[in-house]
Amino acid sequence: MAESPGVTPISTVQRLSVYLRTLKRAKESGRNFISSEEIAVINGYTPAQVRKDFSCFGSFGIKGKGYNIDKLIKTLEEILGLSERWRVALVGLGRLGKALAKYKGFHLSKFDIVAIFDIDPEKIGTKYNNIPIYSPKKLAQIAKRKKIEIAVVAVPTNSAEEAVMNVVKAGIRGILSFSEVRINLPEGFILRNVNLAAEMETVSFYLTHPDWMCRGWF
Repeated sequence: MAESPGVTPISTVQRLSVYLRTLKRAKESGRNFISSEEIAVINGYTPAQVRKDFSCFGSFGIKGKGYNIDKLIKTLEEILGLSERWRVALVGLGRLGKALAKYKGFHLSKFDIVAIFDIDPEKIGTKYNNIPIYSPKKLAQIAKRKKIEIAVVAVPTNSAEEAVMNVVKAGIRGILSFSEVRINLPEGFILRNVNLAAEMETVSFYLTHPDWMCRGWF
C-alpha cells in the first residue's frame, strides 16, 4: 500500500508514468526484479532520483535484489489511479479528434473513450470507431448516464474555453485540453493543457542548443 506524500509535483507524477512503462516492458521480457540503477539508465535519470521518487510513497525495494516488478507495477498503478478503468468523453471530432479516438494507447492505459461530442449535425447520431457521437447539448446527460470522469477536449483554440466550461458544467472533473488557453476552474477540477506546437518548439530549442539540455529532460 502506497503512503500519502502530501503535495506532489507534476514532474514526479510524470516520472512515475515513465517508470510504470519501463516496468511493464521489463515484465514482458520475463524479468522479476529490477534495480533503481537500471530504471535510471533506461530513462536518463539518476538512481538517486528514482529512489527519491519512490520514497515519496513508501519503501518498495528489497536489499540486494531491487524492486519486485509485479508488486511495483501494482503499486504505481494504485498511485496513478489506474487500479480501475476510467471512462472518457472526447469533445471535438476534427482531424485531431479522429486520431485520438483511434489511439490504442488510451485503452491500454485503462482509459476508455465511451462517448464523442461534436457540433456537426451530420456526425451526431452516428458512430466513429464504434463510439457513439452526441450533440454537446447532451454532455451532462450522457456524462451522468455513462459515469464519465475525464474529458479530452480537441477543438479549435477559439472554441476551447467554451468547450472546457461545458465539460465543467457537466460535472466532469478531469480535463485534458489540446489548446494553450488557460482557464481558471472551480476547486476540485483538474485541467491539463497540451500544446503540440510548444512541444515542438522545446525540441527545436534543444536541437539548436544541445549543450543546454540536462540529463533526464527527455
